[in-house]
Amino acid sequence: MKANSGMDLRTGIAFLRNEFYNISIYRVSFWLNFIYTFLMMYSVGYVWRALYAANPDVSGVPLAQMVSYAVLGVALEAILHPRNGPQSYIMEQVRKGTIEMDIMKPIDFQFYMFAKNIGGILVRFLFLVLPSVLAAYFLFSLELPGLPAFFGFLCSLACSVTVSFFLNFILGLLSMVTMNIKNINWGYNAALRFFSGQMAPLWIFPGILGTVSNLLPFRCIYAIPMSIYIGNYAGLDMLGALGVQLFWILLLWVCSRLLMKQVFAKVMIQGG
Repeated sequence: MKANSGMDLRTGIAFLRNEFYNISIYRVSFWLNFIYTFLMMYSVGYVWRALYAANPDVSGVPLAQMVSYAVLGVALEAILHPRNGPQSYIMEQVRKGTIEMDIMKPIDFQFYMFAKNIGGILVRFLFLVLPSVLAAYFLFSLELPGLPAFFGFLCSLACSVTVSFFLNFILGLLSMVTMNIKNINWGYNAALRFFSGQMAPLWIFPGILGTVSNLLPFRCIYAIPMSIYIGNYAGLDMLGALGVQLFWILLLWVCSRLLMKQVFAKVMIQGG
């Protein structure tokens, strides 16, 4: 068991390093993504300033906090958008009929996908998120959190990346069975964008929409880390929010392992 765990760790680090190198060579793409992020930051900042000019109590928090929330949501899209998840790779391998090559590798398939995903996230975090946050600080008045909120935000962001991975991984597993999940993927992306709190904070959702958003795991991806960043969750509230993320991580991990077992059995029975 210990030998296998050590081998998995070394192999995972190798895949992580390779993914880092593979993504980092596409410099033109990174510059285009950075320009897109900059323009989106300007757009959402302008929209919220216009809304506050019409109604200063539109979101229940000061304008500076709301602008920080909005531009941070744009910056984090570089690492949290579903297009960067493992399901894209899995769907492509299924389309080419080579997914069995990945399944048969001497490493846990989920761990393999996680290592590949983290490698890409690290590159985008260093080359897209950090420069975008720096630009937002100087150009869009992004507020910096206090030390407790900063560490809470980092912990929450790690949890949000993990929740996002499990959701995307489950979607990728479904592609092994259905072959084409374009409609499912479209619905998933729409639900994630609406219920994650990326552009609009969930605390302004009325009635049933607010209840539904609190019951879904999507708020763990954007709403919780960004709310911690601007100070909406502090002290026990912050610990409770982190607890919600850990709960969903555990639940989604169990669900993904059970689904992976069922899907792999079906793939092997059908001969790939």
